[in-house]
Amino acid sequence: MRNLFIGFLLLTMSISAQNIVRGPYNLDVISDGIYRIQDYNDVRGRGNYTNAQGQIAYNNCSDIFLIVGREKALMIDLSNDVRWADNAAESLRSLIKEYSAGLELIITVTHSHSDHLGMLYAFVDDTAIQYWIPHDEFPEWVPFPNVRTKMFKDNASLDLGGVVIKTLKVEGHTPGSTLFFVEGKDIVFTGDAIGSGGGVWIFSAEGFAQYNQGVNKLVEYINNPANGINKDNLILYTGHTLQVQNWPLGAQYIYDMQELIKRINAGSGYETAPMSGNLRLDTNYKYGSATITWSSEAKNDYLESYL
Repeated sequence: MRNLFIGFLLLTMSISAQNIVRGPYNLDVISDGIYRIQDYNDVRGRGNYTNAQGQIAYNNCSDIFLIVGREKALMIDLSNDVRWADNAAESLRSLIKEYSAGLELIITVTHSHSDHLGMLYAFVDDTAIQYWIPHDEFPEWVPFPNVRTKMFKDNASLDLGGVVIKTLKVEGHTPGSTLFFVEGKDIVFTGDAIGSGGGVWIFSAEGFAQYNQGVNKLVEYINNPANGINKDNLILYTGHTLQVQNWPLGAQYIYDMQELIKRINAGSGYETAPMSGNLRLDTNYKYGSATITWSSEAKNDYLESYL
């Protein structure tokens, strides 16, 4: 099994070496018919980069994924609003059109934060595009074209023609954060629902209670043989892969996250470290490969209110 997994990783790395740069975007191939697009180029790099003034700056790339079936293509997330390049909308539309091969395009999002909705304006007026949106994340405010938007409930599925996408809500980071599994591929696109390896951001006591429930559901989902997931091969493609510290993130990361939550609930058995640069989120809680970025105040509120 280990040799099979290593072979899979080598194949993935080889495919991913195919890199296309267009305007402010980089596209790489994850596997046949599955692509990742990140908002960076040689001018404004990925993560830390040196700007035109010679200063160190940071570009928090937010990933877009494109999955192409025989009949339809699904675009997951819309990244940052890229205003630092004049041709961002044109470049992104061009990439999506080329790699979706003229198929019907459906757009979805993992959650409602602006760094995952930023380029909606590049597509919203195209009447050929449909939207498939998690209802629990957008129960009231829906910024998508009404007549072309279908709201789906948790545990929905979408057949792209030979490629089936299945959804799972993992609440906590936001109330309706949604994961997208590619059936039979041991690949899942997670947005920010479980973080990108450097810490999932949880903003309140209520959010942590939701996250506790969401992670338990996720563990049950990947452990359930009916879902056909090979835990040894599972790879998580997160919303900000530039933040992934140890590639690849797999099932162990999820199990470590569940254990970390248990230890926070018990009040011991984890490491803490300050979260610099964010006054609302002042502490990292760590166990194994998992980190929860939270606040001491919210943790105390949670322990008093929910336990």
